[in-house]
Parts: sequence; C-alpha cells; structure tokens
Amino acid sequence: MVAAVVLLGLVVSACGPLGTRRVAPESGAAARRATRDLAQAESTDLGCKNVVMSEDKRTTAPPEYLEFLTDAVAFQEPCWDRLVFSFAAVVGQAPPGYEVEYRKPPFVEGPNNSPVSTQGEAFLYVTFSPASQTDARDPSRPNQVYKGNLLLAMDAMHHVTMVRKLIDGDGTVMWLIGLDQKRPFTVDAVSDPPRVNLYIDK
Repeated sequence: MVAAVVLLGLVVSACGPLGTRRVAPESGAAARRATRDLAQAESTDLGCKNVVMSEDKRTTAPPEYLEFLTDAVAFQEPCWDRLVFSFAAVVGQAPPGYEVEYRKPPFVEGPNNSPVSTQGEAFLYVTFSPASQTDARDPSRPNQVYKGNLLLAMDAMHHVTMVRKLIDGDGTVMWLIGLDQKRPFTVDAVSDPPRVNLYIDK
C-alpha cells in the first residue's frame, strides 16, 4: 500500500507543474526562435544575392513582327535601378529583340548624325528591334504610339544619371543610359503585355 502511494506521488510529480516547468521553457524558447527565424527568412529580400549580373553585352534574337514602343519608366528599387520599356505587338505578345551593351562616347543620332549630349561616366546603349515609336502601317495617317518623354524623369536613382531616347533608326528604337560608374546589369523580357526590364546593380 505504501509502495503504491509512493508510485502515485512520482507519477503526479512528473506530470504536474514541477515537471512542466522543466520542459516547457526550453521547448517554448525553441519554438519562438524557430518562428522568429522563419519570419526573418520570409522578409529577407534574396533578389540582391540571387540575380546574376555582369558588364557583358546582352542580346536576344528579334521576332518576326514589328513592335511599337508605348511607355518607358525609370525608378529605384532596393537592389538595383530598374528601367521598364513597354511595347504593343502587331502579332502575338512576344517582346522585341534587344541588344544592351556598354559603349563609349561620342554618340550621334538621326540621319544627320547629330551629336548627343550626355551625362555620366559610363553609358549603356539599348537597341530594340524590330521596333518603332510610330505606327506607319497606313502612310497617310501615321500614329505616334509613344507619347512619353525623350528624357525620362528619375528620382533618387542608385547609379543612373540619364535616360534618353534617341531618334529611331530603320526598324529600331534606341535609348542611351548614363551611369555615374560602370555597373553590372541584366535584362529580362516578358509577354502580355510585351515589355523589357533592364536592371542595373546597386
């Protein structure tokens, strides 16, 4: 009888508040740490580390049909300066082909090779093809599709000092981007609507 009472006391002691105090603080702290670590991982911006950039030329093959430039914007994001060029496709939703590379001044534009004023120490030259800012499929009524600025407004960019649209070439739309120094970059193109994103590393 005495042995049974002692055994019952041990069971109650292990399952009661004293036993709980020995286990709960450690497991509770571990759970809180795990929750905190998970929240931190979810809030961490991995884009800066996981996007591959370089100073090398980027290019894609042009599609078959002409694209019309409709919009262009430049803005700062935490990991990079971002430029977005939007287009309207004649057929389908494919973005235009592009070529983005560093070039050295002086720069000229138009049929008369007029000099282009620049601002910056390094320059990315962007060419889209086949592309135009004007829909001239009806020669009697050409339509100016791009109604934006030739010199884009910018706010607190990391490295971009100038974004200037050049005079269209023969089936090409060209932009000149000035930077305060040469920086790695990358480009991606998406559909629906067709647009091209240029990311310049912070």
